[in-house]
Amino acid sequence: MLNTKKNLAIWAGGTILFLAALIWGLSGWNRIEKIGARESESKENRKKQAIETIGANFTNKVPKLVVKEGVHRDLGSVREGTNSHVFFTLINIGNSEAHISINDLSKGGCTAVSLIPELAPGDSARLELIFETLGYGGRSPNRRIQIHYNNPDLSPLGLSVSARILPVEPYQAPIGELWYNFFVLIDVRSPEAFATEHIVGSINVPLKELIDWTSNLPKYLLIYLISEEGKESDAAAQMLRKKGFSECVSVVGGLKEWRRRYSKREFLISGYR
Repeated sequence: MLNTKKNLAIWAGGTILFLAALIWGLSGWNRIEKIGARESESKENRKKQAIETIGANFTNKVPKLVVKEGVHRDLGSVREGTNSHVFFTLINIGNSEAHISINDLSKGGCTAVSLIPELAPGDSARLELIFETLGYGGRSPNRRIQIHYNNPDLSPLGLSVSARILPVEPYQAPIGELWYNFFVLIDVRSPEAFATEHIVGSINVPLKELIDWTSNLPKYLLIYLISEEGKESDAAAQMLRKKGFSECVSVVGGLKEWRRRYSKREFLISGYR
């Protein structure tokens, strides 16, 4: 009987110790799981924050162009035939290099002559625009260009220039008209023959001096050559064409044909002027 009670007591004590150990083990495991979960969550948060930071830094690496003088310029009143040069200062206040292309929206009335292919962060550059006025007398055009660059949110950047174009007076001519009609009339005869009689406005360059005299002239210049009967001027024209003067021509028949055709001796004067 005593052994039976003793065995029961031992069994009960062992069971209690087992249950206590089991409970303690389960609570410890829960603590470990919670700690592991917190650590895992902390790692995920740090990873997420790192990705967000990298993404933010990557997103913020963009150029941003601003114009020091403002995006519009009013030139006031400008006389037709004169071209105004307008300057805009572009500044990249972003943190990435700007790759630039320029689109002229003025249909030839405004030309951007400064090529700025790229602009580093913090750098600036001047953009030059030529505001053309020929043919716009009495009008008030607004010339526009667009600056495209690698920032989709801010590109294109629009610039504009406006002016009131005053028409030329009856006694005036736009300088562009002179340019488009420009030519040189060269008399290749001797100075003595030239002084006796020549067409008003012509200049005397004897044939032997012609190559040296024309050496500084643009090859595209329209040059009329004239001599007494046209033979010397023919030879001179062929000589200059071999030198690259593609617009050089000889007046057929020379001064002799001029006199015959214009019997009133129009435009013929004497002297060296």
